[in-house]
Amino acid sequence: MRLQKCTAIVLFILCFFLHKSSFAKNSLQDSIPTFDKEIFQASLKELSPKEFARLFTQEHEKDAVKAQSYIEYAKKSMITSKNLEAQFWGYFCLAKWERNKMNLKASITHLDVALTIAKSINNDDMIISSLMNKGIYYYDFGFYKEAMEYYLEVLKIAKQSDLKGRQLAVMQNIALLKIEVNDRKGAIELLEESLKIVENEKVRDFSFIHVNIYIALAKAYIGIEDYKQAAKYCYKGIELSEKYNDEGAKVYFYNFLGEIANANGNYEKAHEVLDRAEEIVERIGSTQAQLPFIKLDRAKTYYSQKKYEVTIQILLAIEKTQKLNSTDFIDLEEIYALLAKSYKEINNIEYSLKYYEKANKIYKENDKRQESISVDIIKKYDLRTLKEELDESQENSKRTKYILYIGVFLTVAMILSLIVFYRKRERNNQRKFEAILKSLEEEIVEKDLEVEKIIVKEVDQIKTIEVKETETKEIEIIDETKERLLKKLKSFEAKELYLSKHSSLNEVAKKLKTNTSYLSKLVNTHKGKSFTAYITDLRVNYAIKRLKNDKKFRSYTIDSIAQEIGFNRSESFSRAFKNKTGLYPSYFVKNLDSQNIE
Repeated sequence: MRLQKCTAIVLFILCFFLHKSSFAKNSLQDSIPTFDKEIFQASLKELSPKEFARLFTQEHEKDAVKAQSYIEYAKKSMITSKNLEAQFWGYFCLAKWERNKMNLKASITHLDVALTIAKSINNDDMIISSLMNKGIYYYDFGFYKEAMEYYLEVLKIAKQSDLKGRQLAVMQNIALLKIEVNDRKGAIELLEESLKIVENEKVRDFSFIHVNIYIALAKAYIGIEDYKQAAKYCYKGIELSEKYNDEGAKVYFYNFLGEIANANGNYEKAHEVLDRAEEIVERIGSTQAQLPFIKLDRAKTYYSQKKYEVTIQILLAIEKTQKLNSTDFIDLEEIYALLAKSYKEINNIEYSLKYYEKANKIYKENDKRQESISVDIIKKYDLRTLKEELDESQENSKRTKYILYIGVFLTVAMILSLIVFYRKRERNNQRKFEAILKSLEEEIVEKDLEVEKIIVKEVDQIKTIEVKETETKEIEIIDETKERLLKKLKSFEAKELYLSKHSSLNEVAKKLKTNTSYLSKLVNTHKGKSFTAYITDLRVNYAIKRLKNDKKFRSYTIDSIAQEIGFNRSESFSRAFKNKTGLYPSYFVKNLDSQNIE
């Protein structure tokens, strides 16, 4: 009885202090037991326009009813105000509201009005906020070229005004663009440098940048298949999100953890963390743009589980949503390739071909977009940085004209060197392409005689060794077992069994009825390479021949080609193809098509 009374007293005291604490923390109507919109909106009048925008940004993800009241107030009292600052922050919040509802056009329209107001009162902070958000919104909807233009404008103003936080934010956003054009290592270098600066500063104002750098690093490491590092940044990012009360950031981290779990074959874990990501999106509503990626990773997990009907259902829903929202994400090119593969698995050839064609079209378009963005980053980001440094020198140096001339000369020289570089690379690539075709034409029965030649050579070596009785006893003898295994290996190649994804050393050893150590040693001795390199070379050689001879195969996406010949990821295939031939597979295919090779 005494215990129950004590418990009741403790609970009463705890509730009292929690209520007091809540009241102290929030000046906006937290003391009112039921939400009263009129009283709440009246309390908003006490806030400065910028404070209003700050609170809206913080709270619109947590409480949909309050968020709606903020927006009604912004429309009624701020954008109609004679105070230009109030008008600016009113339009700024309306833009954020429309973006959260996946309405890009309306959000950009509101930001255009806000930018005009900011320029009219010559307020750098407002100008930067408008430009930065335009870049972020374009990026969120997959329009990367437009995003790049606005990021560069922000960078210029931020450097002129020595705004370190803004510069870091732009660096992080440009790193995200580097990820989109497959320069993931470059992105990682830029992000890790930014992370050092942020963590050394230890300023809470950098909290948003801090979390976003972790998001970008996790994404970049997934791109290079370093799942251990990616997971490390995800878990650290979740801790930071808790610290900064950033629910939206958690969506990205849980999404990435789902992708990592699927890649590691842990499908239950993948669904579990993707559920968490979706639950947060539904609850806060402000990260709707990430929902297609969550659903895509869900579909990829179901595909890995061989649940093809469910995979198709999810992918078709994503396709429909994309069309409705007019989004244009490069990463979502996988939708069509995965649809094609899923339909193929359930023997629906008509739809499989339909989506292979779509995938091929999207892949080629995205290839051009990535190349365009990549050139923009080189020309506009790097060269603009050089020009700004020259402008700074102009103010402090008597030799301004000479420096400017040198700067212009260097800029022109860099552009010319880029042109020369690209032309030289194109000529080299063409030579490599012609060399590949020539080697295919000259390929004769030598490969078929390879094993026999090796055997004859080793038999001759043994005869020579037998004459010298004092030589080491560890002489390899060509016996019937080895001959038999070499023939099996030849048959393995002839039947193209290496195209199976189940071609690890262990699995092939089982197929050939031998042990892994013996097979590895045999391949090392007779092929002059490791077992992994042996399988990779066989697959790349197969791809080269089939691409040359099979026009339909050339119409597949790079991802589909990679999957067809046993690779798990298109990046692994592209890297192996480049190492073998000096060319990327996309270039090889493009040249075959341009020469009308049937």
